[in-house]
Amino acid sequence: MKKLALLGAMLCFQLAGMAQEKGDLTVFIKDKKKRTQGTANIMLFKTADGFPAEPAKAAYRGQIKNVTERTFHTFKDIPYGKYAVAVFLDKNKNWKVDRNLIGMPKEPVGAANMTKLGKPRFTKCQIEIKESDQEVTIKYMN
Repeated sequence: MKKLALLGAMLCFQLAGMAQEKGDLTVFIKDKKKRTQGTANIMLFKTADGFPAEPAKAAYRGQIKNVTERTFHTFKDIPYGKYAVAVFLDKNKNWKVDRNLIGMPKEPVGAANMTKLGKPRFTKCQIEIKESDQEVTIKYMN
């Protein structure tokens, strides 16, 4: 019986050591045009499926309804790993990126590591969460 209890205790310690590390990620949104109407949507994608404009396929989603010049959202307890980060300002609150006739976004959009307007690539827009508290700043590209 003592051996069984000892074995159980050892198993618990081993499983505790295997627990996945998690961290918080704060996403700041910069908008040089200082637009405050609409809802800011922030998405973390674990895979390329749905990136950057399908919120339903994001691993984590956040919304900011009261957009200010210093808009940010903190995702809590995100498992360490790589995530592509995308944002858009949903002006008409339909929870999607509206596009014009040639497919360009009509609403402000951005993604991590983007420096110019264009279709963001999943691998370029990834950041790695590997600390308990991290930050990333994203600019609207249009």
